[in-house]
Amino acid sequence: MNYPLENLRSAASWFLAALTVMLGMATTVSAAESPESLRSPVNQVFQFMQTGTCSTWSNGLPTKATGYLWIPENCRRLRGLLILCANVPEHMLVGHPAIRQVCMANDLGIFWGVPSFYNFNAKNEHGTQVAFLQHLLDSLAANSGYAEVATVPWLPMGESGHLLMVDALVEAAPERCIAGIWIKNNHLPPRNRQIPALVAYGTAQEWSQDKSDLRTNWNNIHQAYEGILNQRQLYPDWPLSYLIDGTSGHFDCSARLVQYFAHYIDLVTRARLPMQPGASLKPISITDGFLTDLPVPGHEKHPTRAYGETPPEARAVPWYLDRASAEEAQAIARINWHAASQLPTFADEHGQLFPYTFNGITWMPINKTSEPSTNGLVTPTLETESDGITFSLQGRLRDKLPANFVGAGEPLAQAPGATSLEWLCGCVEPLGHGRFRLALDRTWPSPIYVAVRHGGSAGIRAAVQPGQISRDGHFGGIPQKITFEKIADVNASTVSIPLKAHTEAGLPVRFFVVAGPAIVLSDRLVFTKIPPRTRFPVAVTVAAWQWGRGGDSKVNTAEIVRQTFQILSESK
Repeated sequence: MNYPLENLRSAASWFLAALTVMLGMATTVSAAESPESLRSPVNQVFQFMQTGTCSTWSNGLPTKATGYLWIPENCRRLRGLLILCANVPEHMLVGHPAIRQVCMANDLGIFWGVPSFYNFNAKNEHGTQVAFLQHLLDSLAANSGYAEVATVPWLPMGESGHLLMVDALVEAAPERCIAGIWIKNNHLPPRNRQIPALVAYGTAQEWSQDKSDLRTNWNNIHQAYEGILNQRQLYPDWPLSYLIDGTSGHFDCSARLVQYFAHYIDLVTRARLPMQPGASLKPISITDGFLTDLPVPGHEKHPTRAYGETPPEARAVPWYLDRASAEEAQAIARINWHAASQLPTFADEHGQLFPYTFNGITWMPINKTSEPSTNGLVTPTLETESDGITFSLQGRLRDKLPANFVGAGEPLAQAPGATSLEWLCGCVEPLGHGRFRLALDRTWPSPIYVAVRHGGSAGIRAAVQPGQISRDGHFGGIPQKITFEKIADVNASTVSIPLKAHTEAGLPVRFFVVAGPAIVLSDRLVFTKIPPRTRFPVAVTVAAWQWGRGGDSKVNTAEIVRQTFQILSESK
């Protein structure tokens, strides 16, 4: 496969992020590498950005959003757009090579909303949500040179709160929606039963997991799945595809799920997009697909069959675009639903375990004095190295349910083998061997999540646990201000330029690209290929940041400094 430069760079950094972690509590952990541990947020390219404000909500309060646009480097005409906004796995999905590769193959762009255009205080105002998105797309169409950005169909994808964003687009603009992808919750659109839907359900929901018995909640899926079967019974022509991931919950998105999403995007795009630009989306014939019941308790022995080969009385099961999708959905759900439960957890570099104090999940402060929380649990701190931005974590397995959980003190299973640590979202990059480094990017100051994962065994369930890392800078020390040397406009043939900045404290300044066809390698700005119909000049915005330093010689976090310059056409 021929990946663009930013994907090759990301892939290289992922291989550097293979982690070795230590596992305590009566088990030994060897080095572990997983597809998840090879992820990184660094150098995700978005060539264009647009900020806008919407004041037409019923409450009259304005909201501000920024939309970033990636266009495949060799694309001459876009045929559609993935629409995602900032929750948790979306940050990984918008830059993942598998997603970008399928977009390149189908001439799809990616719109990434950070901050999101979706207004959670106006959940029922779907028309206004769509109008705000359209406003941003209109401007991106004009600025990018790809006028069709304003009119091509959408494929919205969302997790957690942004499941509602997918709802809004599907409900208010069904004629524009290729399909909808709802990630990790058992959530369906409120009314629409025509647009193709892929719903992925993670059964082990971590939010408030301390308030019920996590040893049994993950396999209590009967009600959720029966609801899906009921929908297929009520709406037999609705192309509803369904995944049940019994090994994970709300936050993460495994490499296997990413590949499934990429395959679905490819199939549904080919099935729905018209050959003629501007023509209506093609309808999907449900009779051309495949049906299968998923192998969860009570549904273990049902085969995958073509729609026409399935008796009418057996058709009220999930539907899939091809046989491979149906069989992979079965394979993902085919786990030991009677397995024992285990609970991965985080520890600091000294082996102190972090409690589950943030609505049942882990909260990890950086460079703060350990102190009891409101429930008396002591939270350790992540101590940074001398650079002020690098820290270490360990992955472990709990030997018993924590003190603040239902069933506190009851024993937990511990499967043999390694845990792995991975980046989920936000401004940190994995460095390998349990080390992470703050790496500010366009999503700052969105929340930072990492995860600890264990693959389980035949009798013990695979499990993932997320943790949020605080975004507290350094304050109360010596102030510092960044001086960022002006970047002159460049010609389109320019390969790279140096980035120069300093502070009075003499600490190293780091950089990231906010928007533009470029990445940062060390202290150089390296330009990526510009899509062929791009409108010149092309604006590039680069940010400089310095995090400061803790300890006895504390230096404050500097204010981020941004500057914008232009890439000029060679013909000028």
